[in-house]
Amino acid sequence: MRLEGKRALVTGSSQGIGAEIARLFAREGATVVINHRSGQKHSEPVLNSIKRTGGRAFAVHADVSDPSSVDSMYAEIKGRLGGLDVLVNTAGLADSTLWSLSVDRIKLDMWKRVFAVDAFGTFLCTQGAARLMKRGSSVVNVASTPALVGDTEGLVYASAKGAVVSMTRMLAKMLAPKIRVNCMAFGSFDTTWVDWLDKNQKDSYKQAIPMGRFGRPREAANLALFLASDESSFITGQVVVADGGEALR
Repeated sequence: MRLEGKRALVTGSSQGIGAEIARLFAREGATVVINHRSGQKHSEPVLNSIKRTGGRAFAVHADVSDPSSVDSMYAEIKGRLGGLDVLVNTAGLADSTLWSLSVDRIKLDMWKRVFAVDAFGTFLCTQGAARLMKRGSSVVNVASTPALVGDTEGLVYASAKGAVVSMTRMLAKMLAPKIRVNCMAFGSFDTTWVDWLDKNQKDSYKQAIPMGRFGRPREAANLALFLASDESSFITGQVVVADGGEALR
């Protein structure tokens, strides 16, 4: 098993890609900390599914955008696990109410709300993890292909993810050689955001993807596993794109 004996925190792991990563990490031998902001009932299905298959996990409530909440989360992790080997910063805020807004309708408070989770939260969690990590540990961040190639929707979200890309490259140099820091940039994956779309929109998105379909959460989790494990021990500061070729257009 590729994460045997490792201690891993996956933020925003009560649903979607984060939940899939948590389940896969547990199957690969890690003790997984499931982070959730919205309440214990949302993390219980993931926690129970891991325990049913003999995995080791527990849930910690924390708002990644709140420094005191992040501090409390890491205090619990230190008390229960003694340290940390892997952090995956999956927690993010993609808000359907501002996804398609024109430039003149976007307000400053929208920027603050999204950046607080996606950018500031990524930093706060990485800062806290670095204090508990030993040499050979790994941080995996999450970005999005519009942050790399641009798009006509999701300006605020893509801009926050652009900050994550820059942060990844900076932290990779600042934390080396003790900790590796890499980033996954996802294209269109079959998660809850697909519910925002009508059939025509879904078809339009799929037509723009050379692979002809949305990505599957397990495919995202497979990439996270590679970057978290020793299989990628000489890789740091990289942004690995998983988008079915969408950014090639």
